[in-house]
Amino acid sequence: MTPTNNLARASFTAGPAAFLGGWLLMRPIGGDLVPGPWWTAAHAVWLLGFLLFGVMVLELRRMAAPATGRQKAAVGAATGVALFSVLANVAQLVIDLVAGFTSADGAAMRVFFDQVRGYPGVDLVVYSVGAQLFFVALLVLAGIMAVLRRATSLSAVVLAAGVVVMAVAVFGVGRDSALVAVGMAVLWLGALLLGRGPGAPALSA
Repeated sequence: MTPTNNLARASFTAGPAAFLGGWLLMRPIGGDLVPGPWWTAAHAVWLLGFLLFGVMVLELRRMAAPATGRQKAAVGAATGVALFSVLANVAQLVIDLVAGFTSADGAAMRVFFDQVRGYPGVDLVVYSVGAQLFFVALLVLAGIMAVLRRATSLSAVVLAAGVVVMAVAVFGVGRDSALVAVGMAVLWLGALLLGRGPGAPALSA
């Protein structure tokens, strides 16, 4: 089963592409807190990307049908977690855009972020666990799709590889490492294959 409309089809490619594009747009400022056109462009692209990720998650739920019993429950739970995390990331990016528009320099942005993250639950939900749950839920959805034969095992494996590379890069090397871009590119490929459904090349290929 493949996506049924243009927006759904685009979400599997444009969402991950925007994810990588935002990272590239941050390179001229070294990924630092620097208000201005690069910060604004990067976060606007990321915002678009996560909105498209939301569309992609909803389409994966549709593509998983008709699932029954535990499979249906797993799809529903993973979809719910993924959408919750999409909203957390959208909230984070809106905050980041406001910070960029209202701050004169990096020091002012740090003060702004400290104030926002000082509210109970904001740091946990918007900036840490809540924001990262998207990738866990996406892996679960990809695995279920492969089990249900709505997508190939290859798509799930490639997607998982992209997430693992990103995690290793971010937590082991740093967000500015080129390895992060490699992980994003692999994630992009995995999402592209996932969106093609079972017609994509088999794992043995």
